[in-house]
Amino acid sequence: MAGTPDTNNPYYDQYRSAGEEVSSTNEGRHINVREDDIGAHPGHTDGLVDKGDPVALFDAVGVALKTAQAVTDIIPVDTEGIWRLSVTNTGLNNFGTIVPGQVLFIDGAGALSDHWVGSYAIFGFALQPIDSVRTEVIAVKVHWMYPYWFYDPVAQ
Repeated sequence: MAGTPDTNNPYYDQYRSAGEEVSSTNEGRHINVREDDIGAHPGHTDGLVDKGDPVALFDAVGVALKTAQAVTDIIPVDTEGIWRLSVTNTGLNNFGTIVPGQVLFIDGAGALSDHWVGSYAIFGFALQPIDSVRTEVIAVKVHWMYPYWFYDPVAQ
């Protein structure tokens, strides 16, 4: 194997073997990420992620389970589950409303909405409706999935 291992990565362990369980929850839904590897989360005065923030790391999404004190902190992120999160109905989707089961997106500023333009990644699914253009806290099924239909293959 060429290259130098990233010894700062929270999963680096030179003594582990292939086939060993890595996740502490035996489900693999919690991942550990350095704060400075989180690509999108809501803005705060200190610039760091807070516990309960929706986050995105390229195509991976989840909810931060710890508040960071420094960019080098390891932040556990839950990549599944149902969370109460702030979601904006932009009124720009085909329905004009958010309906249960509708796909939600996270943008580069860590905001969740119903519209894909300017979005960073697919975040999950709404479990409650928002019937007019506004921001509301609703139940969201967080789901890290491969966005095969989100990207335009012609543009790549």
